[in-house]
Amino acid sequence: MTRLGGEGATGSGDTATAVMARQRRPAAETASETAFDAGEPVSGGRAAAVSAAADPEAETAARLRRRALRRRLLSIAIGGALLLFAVWVLQRWAAHVTLEELLREMEEIGPTQVGLAVTFTALSFVALIGYEFYAVQFTRRRLPMPLVALYSFITQGIAHATGFAILVGATVRYKLYSARGFDLIDVAKIQIYFTTAFGLAVFTLGGLALLLDPGPLAAATDIATFWWRLAGTVLLAAVAGVVLVGAVMHRRFRLFGHLVDLPGFSATVVLILLGVGDLLGIAAALHVLLPADLHLGFFQTLNIFVAALALGLVSNVPGSLGVFEGAVVLLIGPPPSLAAPLISSLIMFRAVYYMLPLLLAILSFGAVELLRLRHRRS
Repeated sequence: MTRLGGEGATGSGDTATAVMARQRRPAAETASETAFDAGEPVSGGRAAAVSAAADPEAETAARLRRRALRRRLLSIAIGGALLLFAVWVLQRWAAHVTLEELLREMEEIGPTQVGLAVTFTALSFVALIGYEFYAVQFTRRRLPMPLVALYSFITQGIAHATGFAILVGATVRYKLYSARGFDLIDVAKIQIYFTTAFGLAVFTLGGLALLLDPGPLAAATDIATFWWRLAGTVLLAAVAGVVLVGAVMHRRFRLFGHLVDLPGFSATVVLILLGVGDLLGIAAALHVLLPADLHLGFFQTLNIFVAALALGLVSNVPGSLGVFEGAVVLLIGPPPSLAAPLISSLIMFRAVYYMLPLLLAILSFGAVELLRLRHRRS
């Protein structure tokens, strides 16, 4: 009896200890033991499979986060390298330039030049409004043209100057269009059409510039003009291929379960022309501000502008600050006597094309939000 009673007491303590230990074990082990107690032996492989299959969405999300992080780090590395290179270029060319010289050269830029630069910048934004309007049409929703123009100007005025134009543009667009009943898919459609049109325009204009006058790039890189013209031909062939595919193939694809209509032949051509008009306006604004003593023709300026623009977009530096200027200086390669006039022209170009629209866009955005707030209160 004593022995039986002793065993009973000891067994009770052991059982309590085992229960507490089991509660401290990982959920996967507890699940395995529960299955075993129910008469379902679970091997180690099956337990691992159960654990792995428990949350496949979390595993996929983690993999996507790691991939996005790698892309972000690569983008930052490329942008940092280009920015450092641009700083080195500017320091090399501007080492002997003083602040007084820059201010004096900026004062010598006449009001006619500044007025023309502002006019060409405005024309480039008109072209942007054009393919924003076409992009809205493809969502099968309708907005008044003045409202589309306002939203386009706010979006591009902010996105151009802040870097990461696709992400910033999509965020600002959603803030504006969602108040008009557009959902996330609608805004994604607008962003896709807008970005595609801009990319096709860059390819078109870049290809034409390389075919017409690749001299500045050839001189700056020591690569023969033949290869630059060949690159221009490839770019134009790629654009032609996209246009033809849109004309002859089924023009629908799914985006998050929603059908998206691709533009047909005529609409694609119109979008490309609007995009080219946008870039020509910016290049013209830069051209009228450059010192006349550089003796650059418009197509030479166009070639330099497209190359500098591409580097700025790759860098993702806010507003391509420094990268664009460094690329222009490197491609022009001015004599020391023209370094100060060139840099002052680039500063004025940034003020006209980046800072002025940014200021007006922020003021317009604030006015839109204020009107919405008053409407809600009323």
